[in-house]
Amino acid sequence: MPLLSDPLANGGREQDAFNVVIPSIPGYGFSSRPTKAGLNLFAVADLWAELMSRLGYERYLAQGGDLGASVSTILAHAHPGNLAGVHLNFIPGSYSPLA
Repeated sequence: MPLLSDPLANGGREQDAFNVVIPSIPGYGFSSRPTKAGLNLFAVADLWAELMSRLGYERYLAQGGDLGASVSTILAHAHPGNLAGVHLNFIPGSYSPLA
């Protein structure tokens, strides 16, 4: 992350800096377990889109691995006008975001 958020300190140019937002999927990482049913990966993608909007980002990149790859794929499908690009580092062979 330092290379993205502070490239100047790492031999890069200041204009190459990114703000890095790292949301956690509810029930994973630093998030508590959801208290009600229905918070599936589609709902999480919508929550992430709302989070980015509330933070003031109209256009952004998404990256995901494991379940985050699913959320990022759904995010790109459900909110294509907001994403400048998506990077995935895990794609299960049977995955179909619209199934």
